[in-house]
Amino acid sequence: MSLPLSGVRIVEMGQLIAIPHAIKLLGDMGAQVIRIESCSRLDNYRTSSFYENNGEGRCWDRAANFYEQNRNKYSLTLELNDEDCVHALRELISISDVFAENFTPRVMRNFKLEYEDLRQIRPDIIMVSSTGYGYTGPWANYGAIGYTTEATSGLSHISGYKGGPPVLPEIPYADYTAAEHTAFAIMAALAYRARTGKGQFIDVSQSETLTSTIPEAMLDRSVNGRTSERQGNQDTLMSPHGCYPCKGNDKWITIAVSTDEQWRALCDVLEQHTWPNDERFADALSRQKNRDQIDALLFDATSRLEQYGLMNALQSRGVPAGAVLDGKDLLFNPHLNDRGFYEVAEHHPSTGMPPLPYTSRPWKFSGTPGKLRSAAPTLGQHNRYVLSEMMGATVAQIEDMEARGAIGTAPPAPRPPRVVSVEEQLRRGQVISQDPDYRENLAQRYRTMS
Repeated sequence: MSLPLSGVRIVEMGQLIAIPHAIKLLGDMGAQVIRIESCSRLDNYRTSSFYENNGEGRCWDRAANFYEQNRNKYSLTLELNDEDCVHALRELISISDVFAENFTPRVMRNFKLEYEDLRQIRPDIIMVSSTGYGYTGPWANYGAIGYTTEATSGLSHISGYKGGPPVLPEIPYADYTAAEHTAFAIMAALAYRARTGKGQFIDVSQSETLTSTIPEAMLDRSVNGRTSERQGNQDTLMSPHGCYPCKGNDKWITIAVSTDEQWRALCDVLEQHTWPNDERFADALSRQKNRDQIDALLFDATSRLEQYGLMNALQSRGVPAGAVLDGKDLLFNPHLNDRGFYEVAEHHPSTGMPPLPYTSRPWKFSGTPGKLRSAAPTLGQHNRYVLSEMMGATVAQIEDMEARGAIGTAPPAPRPPRVVSVEEQLRRGQVISQDPDYRENLAQRYRTMS
């Protein structure tokens, strides 16, 4: 079955998440993606979080985070300080539909790979640049990682507990938000080009993609002239509304009550029959005024109950509730597995990695569903294929590029990475636990899925 984006070729010069994740989603839907890499300057996601915590040998080909972001892609290594490599990249862009990158503008300017440069070799090219603060403006060349864009977007200021400091997310939230906006923007540009024959430049500000999702803070200032305080898991209208402990180690449930009916149902499920008659909780306004007292009561009542059982009991009575799932809970979640959310990838034999499950797409097409066609590539895995089959380079030309280190499949002087043992991670409190039988559990899950 032909996938929706079959026939679309994308050249990706991305790193970490913002562009790689966006292009991964398009690759899932059929786009042919050629990822440009450097042996002398590896993507940071190739240099950590190795399979089985093993940093020996070709560990850059066993990096878990890299595999998560780069399935369905070809890997072409080009050292852009070599003129032949720059020429090869420009030639590849000339036979492609989209060029996507997430470096600061000065990098593209130095390599003469800005949009106006690329229009000279492919007039209808679509170029997307995903930067921390946008391609123009006073902050255009500022470096950025998730933490800084989450701060400048305003997200960090509204996140945190009452009376406490701003809180940064555990994951690079801005990168994923930017990636999803970018995937939409590229699709819109492709639709426009299909209608008019014209390409265009897409300027994505990762900080602005987050700001656009939290307009309440700006509206409060512009309409009411005020800056609201942080409120943790509480809500300005609903009470109870929060995250409460459950039976077990680090087990939690979220509960949100918006009506009197839901409040009575919650009390009934918890077998707290005096709460509905307590004048402090008589109506929504009273519960809001006394939300700290409600939270204290709930912390005690829920801590004796199992999270899934409580979630199911509350949901059956119409009370919004959700068990807080950790990595293991997610991986073996029956609902996600029933929906086919995970797809299993076969890895290149040289990695020694078994088939492993990966998250799929957050959407489902009834007619042309996307799919995981191949695991992320090993470094430079497709050098010869791309240069020869797509671009017509001769064997002698490719061998010459290999001999002088212009292309390759390994860093020129690899150094063993620093790997912290699981035992030491447990001692430091960096991880809560490790399952000794996780390989067997994964193997059983894979057999079930296949």
